[in-house]
Amino acid sequence: MQAYDVVIIGAGHNGLVCAAYLLKAGYSVLLLEKRSVPGGAATTEEIMPKEAPGFKFNLCAIDHEFIHLGPVVEELELGKYGLEYLYCDPVVFCPHPDGKYFLAHRSVEKTCAEIARYSDRDAKNTLNSLHFGSVSRTRLPQSLTLPPNPFPILQAITTSKVCKIYSPCWVEWIRAWICCT
Repeated sequence: MQAYDVVIIGAGHNGLVCAAYLLKAGYSVLLLEKRSVPGGAATTEEIMPKEAPGFKFNLCAIDHEFIHLGPVVEELELGKYGLEYLYCDPVVFCPHPDGKYFLAHRSVEKTCAEIARYSDRDAKNTLNSLHFGSVSRTRLPQSLTLPPNPFPILQAITTSKVCKIYSPCWVEWIRAWICCT
C-alpha cells in the first residue's frame, strides 16, 4: 500500500488548487473524488444530452471570477494545461414564461438600462450596490495572499458608506463581532 503525505477528499476547485500547491512544494498527494468529473462547482458539463445535445452548462461557477483576484492562475501555470476563460456578453440571460427576459451585461450601463426596463428605482439602487461591490473588490485581492484574518476586511466593509445605507443592522453586528472577538 502506497503512503501519502497528504490525502485530500474532494476534487472540487479548492481541492485541486490545494493539491497542486502541495505537489509543487514536493509533497505526495492522494486526491479523492466521488464523481467521475473533477472540478466541483467549477465544471462545465453536458448535462442535458437529449434536450440540448452538445450544449455545455457552467453548473455553479458564477463566483469563479474570484480566481482572477489571486495568483493561482499564474503560479500554477493553468493556461499551459488548457485553462481558458470565455468572457460572454451578455453574461446572464433570464427568460420569463410570459416572453419577457432580462440580460445582464459586462457593462454596468447596459445592465442598468436592462433593469430600468422594469424599474428605474432598481436600476439606480443597482448602481449603488455595484459601487459597494467595487469598493469591496479593491480590498479583497490583497487578502487572498495573506494568512486568514477576517478583521481588516470586515472592518473595511463595515466602514463603507454604501454598506451603511443598505444594512445598518448587519453593519452593527459585524462591528460588535470585530470589537468583542
